[in-house]
Order: sequence, then structure tokens, then C-alpha cells
Amino acid sequence: MSAGADFLDRLLAAVPGSQADTPVKDYPTVRLSAPKDLLPAARLLKDELGFDYLEMVTAVDWLGPVNLGGFVSNPNPNPFTQKHPGPPVSPVAGPGVTYRPVLDLLWSFGDLVKNRKVFLRLEVPRDRAEAPSLTGLFPAADWQEREAFDLFGIRFAGHPNLIKILTPDFLQGHPLRKDYVHAKDRYDAE
Repeated sequence: MSAGADFLDRLLAAVPGSQADTPVKDYPTVRLSAPKDLLPAARLLKDELGFDYLEMVTAVDWLGPVNLGGFVSNPNPNPFTQKHPGPPVSPVAGPGVTYRPVLDLLWSFGDLVKNRKVFLRLEVPRDRAEAPSLTGLFPAADWQEREAFDLFGIRFAGHPNLIKILTPDFLQGHPLRKDYVHAKDRYDAE
């Protein structure tokens, strides 16, 4: 067994119900079985296994093809060229894609001393998208969790300031969800 596999074996043993998943970009990836497993897994990674750097918090919506109503359809040309953007291309499912009503959360942790990286994944239902906040362990989670809240509607229990960070307060919905439809606002051309 390689030294690289040691930490993965310890993580899988310490978090019941977790399992090795398809690697993300060739990095070890662990699928958690429930939101309650996130904090113990992250604490073990940081405190005992040397993964003291939270690189990324993001998500994927597996609902299905993107709703083209989420795109603003009035052309907004670049003032430096006379070209207008073309219409969005209708999305088509890729090979091996299975649509389902879940959001797949993804956390990337780094060990800067040993130059290692590991990913944790967790599926949550779209209608109750919630996971514990990692802000208590990793202050870097603050803005990243707010971004996932703003763009995907994922709630992070225990976050100290879970408010929108990228979109204006008047924007309705979550723009990175596949079923997002843009509601016309004061900035849309008439």
C-alpha cells in the first residue's frame, strides 16, 4: 500500500458509509453518505492527515439540460465590436450522464507540505439542499459557501453570515441551477 493510499484508507475507515468515488482530475475522491459526515471528515483531514488548506467549495446541478429561459435573450453587443452574440446553443446530454434531482457538492482540500489533494463529494436533494458549514474549521469556506448559496441555493448550517455575495438582492432564483429562468428586471433592455 502506498503512502498516498494510507490517508484515503484512514478517511474511509473513520467515516462510516463513505466510499471511494471516481477520481476528480486523478485526485482521490471520497463520496460521503450524509451531510452529518462532512464535519468529521473535514476535521480528520485537517487535524490528523495534514490537509490544512480548503481550496474550493462548489456544486453541480444534475437536474437535466439547462433551461434556456435562464439566458437574457436581448442581444447586448460588445461596444468595441459590431458583433452581436449568437443565440445560446440547445444543450444535449453527454454520454454517460444520468440526470437526477440532486445537487452534488464538492470540496477540495490540499496538503501544501506533501503536495497532495483530496476531494469530498456529497449529494443533497435539490429541494432541501443543505450541508454543514466549514467556516469554523476553514475560514476560507466563508465566501465560497456564500457563493454556492447565492448561485445554487445551497444552505450551509452554522454559517455566520449566509447572504448573497455575487448577485444583486433583487435577482430572483439561483442562476447556476439548471431550471433557472431569468425574471426581467430594471437592467433588461425593453
